[in-house]
Amino acid sequence: MGPPLMDDVWIYGSESANIFNTIVEGRPNGMPAWGRKIPRKQIWQLTGYVRSLGGLVATDVAPSRDDSMHPHAPEAQLPKETPKQ
Repeated sequence: MGPPLMDDVWIYGSESANIFNTIVEGRPNGMPAWGRKIPRKQIWQLTGYVRSLGGLVATDVAPSRDDSMHPHAPEAQLPKETPKQ
C-alpha cells in the first residue's frame, strides 16, 4: 500500500527533486529503488505524473499533449466567444 498522495505534507517531500530521489533510491519499508531499471527521462515523467496525482501541478500550466494533429488551434488559444441564447 502506497502513501496517500492527497496529503498536504509528504514524509519525504513533495518537490520534484524529492519525488525523483524517492523513485531512484527507494525508501525503507516498501519502496524499491528503480534508478538502475528505469531511464532518467522516464523517472522525470513519472515524477510529473505523481505530482499531478497529488494536485501539485499549477493550474495555469499548458498541457503536455501535442495539439499539432488537431484540425484547429488548441482551445486555450481560441478567441473567447459569448454564449448564444
